[in-house]
Amino acid sequence: MAKKKKASSKAANNKTKSTNKLQTTLITQAIISLLVVVVCFAYLGLLERPAISQTSVEVQAQSLADSQVSLLDQALNQLRLRLSNIALSNELLTAFNDNDQPVIKRYQKEMVRAFPEATSVKLIPLGPLGIASLSKENLALLGHIERDLLSHISNGETVEPEAYNAQNKWQFSLAEPVKSADIKYSSGALLVTLDEQYLKTLLSQLDSTLGQTTLIQQFKNKQHIIATAGNSGGDFTASSDASVSHWQIVFAPSSELIASSSHSANLIWILLAVAAIAMVAASMVAHWSLLKALATDLEKLVKNSPKKQAFTLPGFADVADQLQAKAAKVLPVEKIASEPDVVAEPISAEVSSSSDLDLPESIPDTIFRAYDIRGIAEEQLTDQIVYAIGLAIGSEALDQGQQTVVVCADGRHSSPRIRDAMTKGLLASGRDVIDIGILPTPLMYFATHQLGTQSGVMITGSHNPAEYNGIKIVIGGRALSDTAIQALRDRIINKDLASGQGELQTQNIKQSYIDYIINDVAIAQPLKVVIDAGNGVAGAIAPQLLEELGCEIIQLYCEVDGNFPNHHPDPSVEANLEDLKRVVQEQQADLGVAFDGDGDRIGVVTATGKSVPADRLLMLLAQDVVSRNPGADVLFDVKCTRNLNTLISNYGGRPIMWKTGHSYMKEKMAETGALLGGEFSGHIFFKERWFGFDDGIYAAARLIEILSTSDPDLDLQLEAFPASIGSPELKVESTEEQKFSIIEQLVNTGDFGDGKVSTLDGVRVDFPDGWGLVRASNTTPLLILRFEADTEEAMLRIQNQFKEQLSNVDSSLQFGF
Repeated sequence: MAKKKKASSKAANNKTKSTNKLQTTLITQAIISLLVVVVCFAYLGLLERPAISQTSVEVQAQSLADSQVSLLDQALNQLRLRLSNIALSNELLTAFNDNDQPVIKRYQKEMVRAFPEATSVKLIPLGPLGIASLSKENLALLGHIERDLLSHISNGETVEPEAYNAQNKWQFSLAEPVKSADIKYSSGALLVTLDEQYLKTLLSQLDSTLGQTTLIQQFKNKQHIIATAGNSGGDFTASSDASVSHWQIVFAPSSELIASSSHSANLIWILLAVAAIAMVAASMVAHWSLLKALATDLEKLVKNSPKKQAFTLPGFADVADQLQAKAAKVLPVEKIASEPDVVAEPISAEVSSSSDLDLPESIPDTIFRAYDIRGIAEEQLTDQIVYAIGLAIGSEALDQGQQTVVVCADGRHSSPRIRDAMTKGLLASGRDVIDIGILPTPLMYFATHQLGTQSGVMITGSHNPAEYNGIKIVIGGRALSDTAIQALRDRIINKDLASGQGELQTQNIKQSYIDYIINDVAIAQPLKVVIDAGNGVAGAIAPQLLEELGCEIIQLYCEVDGNFPNHHPDPSVEANLEDLKRVVQEQQADLGVAFDGDGDRIGVVTATGKSVPADRLLMLLAQDVVSRNPGADVLFDVKCTRNLNTLISNYGGRPIMWKTGHSYMKEKMAETGALLGGEFSGHIFFKERWFGFDDGIYAAARLIEILSTSDPDLDLQLEAFPASIGSPELKVESTEEQKFSIIEQLVNTGDFGDGKVSTLDGVRVDFPDGWGLVRASNTTPLLILRFEADTEEAMLRIQNQFKEQLSNVDSSLQFGF
């Protein structure tokens, strides 16, 4: 008994010595940490604080100067764009050449309406003598500056806005030539003049309590103050150069801003002090908690009871097992690291060829389409089939070095079920999954960029009937198509599938998407817009986005309903736009926009109730993008008008025709570096300022930006573009098995006379007076035809020629045109 007490006393003494030693070490470390914090705060507070306060003022002042320059440049660019849109009119060019005064006067009135902020607008015919002819007319030019602008315009030179003092106040003028693209000299010029009040109003958008903004023009070593707004409170200034030569913004911070910067510096020190105190307090709490846990675990270890003890600190359980095993003179059983404090290695995904995977007995090959997977939800996309597809997608992602996959679903009734089965398959392949919920397809693409996954899966039936659904796939930043999609089926059949256990998390990406677009798109004037979401999932976000951009929104069928009770969610079909046209006219709206079921396509209706074919919409978007990016590539599919070739070339861009299909288009966009792309179906791809994927919602925002900064009258803007007689998409029923065979036979046996045949996608034949196209739909059992011609006679001839050649291949085809 005495020996036992002696051993217990010795163990207690050892425990006390260990505890005291640890306590001394921890207290010493805490004191040293506190001394370091005190010394650093003394140095920073006494020596560095004044410099930090001054730096804070300088940084804020420079930021405000830069923001004012950005605001000025944006306003000037919008004025230039509005002016150039009018100057590009072929009708106005002809009027100048023919001295057609009624047309010139009509455009004069149009310019007055387009520039309500201007003090004067002038349309000036230059004639064969150019500027020399101005002396013969009373044009009321404001001094030599406007004469110089016109002189440069007459000589085919590019001009910038010019500021000058006339009639005892500062004014500035912009000029734009009216000329043919292949002629150097101008037939006429457009001249817009604004006064200093416009600039003062622009500069006054900044809160005057922040400081004084001054617009200065530097010329011949002299500075001229053009406009000033706000109040300064000191001698310090920050400057920033505008895009216009010799223009500069100078910002002087106010007394309030200087004082607030000093207060902000004080607040920083207070917060740092609080953080330091909290750090020391947390260290002390951790110190006492550790001591208590150590004492408890040592006491349990000393007891060395056969009964399993619950230890707090890591490592004690293993030591206790070893002591018990040693006491029993047996080796400890090797255990799996299951304690909560032990971090197990992540499960590695291994290729499995076992036959016990929960895989379907057969996979229908018809659901594996050219650029997505699509079929009847309850028959062809069962849980078992989707789970297998998820395994295949996860395995392909593994092979491409991708670990995390975004998963999203549209508003169809079958989408949540399919999303869950897909998620289970991805997780079982060892991939991590980020579920972003029920959102449009563009937000899945956006999430792959913003969350850095580069891979994503979208559960959507797009514009197909309610009983359909599908799967769009992106791996490593590339949308899968053709053989890459077929390879997924091969993986399932061959059981070339990875196994593992991934992690699932959810993420809300909606507000990030809205904020990103709001920071990118600038609306100069609010427009009234009617939105028809067709009860698709775009209705959950598009109205909110456009309202936050500053538009007045009228919602039509924006409640998400997978039954699509009002009309089919396909804006490329004219009948689906009837309600939108009616409401736009009834509400006297500026514009109507419609989206398909998953929000990656757009349809547009003008204020007069006319639907805008997507290829004509692409003309306006191309004009905008190429004007800022000369030489840019612009992509369009085989169904689009051939007028795009001429128009894009005339603007200085490079037109490229390509296959129909969102995956094909995105792949070609990446290959060519194109800044813009579009399909006749309404897919619009922006790479300029965006990510290059198809996004009907973002396309609507960019369209509204163009209209708000130039002219809200979309009908008038489209009149400036060349037009031909065009058909809508014409559909001929076939079967999934026959449609591709018909096209293949037509390629081999079709006779189109002197027409130029292209087999890039289906069969497109170009004639001198028009063209025709037939291709197999990649999403439905249909043949898709489209025609364009210069005259009705040419249209009828080309259509009959196609019907004859198709009937030679398959006499059972029924044509509804």
